[in-house]
Amino acid sequence: MKKRTRIMMLSLGVVFGGLIVFNVFKSLMMKWFFAHYVPPAVTVSSTKARLQKWEPRINAVGNFIAINGVEVNSQAAGNVVAIHFNSGQYINEGNPLIDIDDSIDQAILKSHQSESALQDLNYKRQTDLLKHGATSGSSVDESRAKLLQAQANVEKTEATIRQKHITAPFSGQLGIRQINLGQYITPGQTSIVTLQSMDPLYLEFYLPEQMFKRLHINQAITFSVEQNPNVRFAGKITAINSKIDPNTHNIQVQATVPNCPAEAMASPKKSPLVTIKKNPLDETPIIVCNTEENNKHKMVQYTFIPGMFSAIEIEQPARPDVVVLPTTAISYSLYGNSVYIIEKDKDDQELLTVKRVFVETGDQQGNYTVINSGVKAGQDVISSGELKLQDGTRVIINNTIKLHDTQNTDELNE
Repeated sequence: MKKRTRIMMLSLGVVFGGLIVFNVFKSLMMKWFFAHYVPPAVTVSSTKARLQKWEPRINAVGNFIAINGVEVNSQAAGNVVAIHFNSGQYINEGNPLIDIDDSIDQAILKSHQSESALQDLNYKRQTDLLKHGATSGSSVDESRAKLLQAQANVEKTEATIRQKHITAPFSGQLGIRQINLGQYITPGQTSIVTLQSMDPLYLEFYLPEQMFKRLHINQAITFSVEQNPNVRFAGKITAINSKIDPNTHNIQVQATVPNCPAEAMASPKKSPLVTIKKNPLDETPIIVCNTEENNKHKMVQYTFIPGMFSAIEIEQPARPDVVVLPTTAISYSLYGNSVYIIEKDKDDQELLTVKRVFVETGDQQGNYTVINSGVKAGQDVISSGELKLQDGTRVIINNTIKLHDTQNTDELNE
């Protein structure tokens, strides 16, 4: 029994001892593994901080306003007997709009014309008699006064008749017709139709008074509209208000912009009516329209209409040698903005790691941001995939997928 007990105790000691040794060995091996573990490299894309000429912009929002825009009314009362336009029609200056009944005025005109003819004969007769001494000078003066009065009555009646034949005061786009045949027109109260000149247009906006010194006449602007979000259009400042609003401390600014024909916007690159430039920073297409070309080709359908909203950028003097990065490469947070710089290992040049550095950012334009400090021109910076990184993380660069800032000009509106 004693021998059997000793064997059992020895067996238990061997088993438990083996378990203890195994666990100790396992713990040591795990510590060694984690101490020497190198995580796999993270695949990211990169970009270079580049030094370039920077053209700052002042951002604003504004509305298009017609250079000439009116609600057409009548100076004369009467019933509408003819309508010569359709709603939404483009009309040229001097084209008829409506006719108001002028039958009574026509009859009055004939009466005044006959009276004028009679007074003209009487004046000539009195003049001949004066030459022969058969009448007095006062009689001649009286007859001349009556002639002038008769002629004035004719002119007055003709003016009244003209007021009842309403024409377009300038060329432009008509709105929706507000009157009907047979309707009685009340002068100054009955609206006939709205008429808006379409090319060129004013683009009016407001800026804080601090911006006043940065504005000047003929300053170039670019703007975009919601209907064409992937392109910008060109214009220039033509007027700055002579006072600042004391309530809002904003100053009103007016730019003049040529309207773009609708048919040209269907395929801008192929149209002879517009020219296309590219923003040197983000390559956004800038479409330049031409009022003279529009008039030459008798355009009547346009892209912009009065009252439309627009986002505006006002050009400022360029700054040379500015470091810029894609905005997507910057991580924004409450405690500072940062980027990940790519570094090569001293011993193994093919081994790449990242280092997080905080940067001071400046102006932003398109998908690019000015870096005032923290990054130097030529340094490689992570442009995407930074959420998976921390200081010292190994990375593999994959730039096979190109990120485009804007659409290709050839694909506009397709």
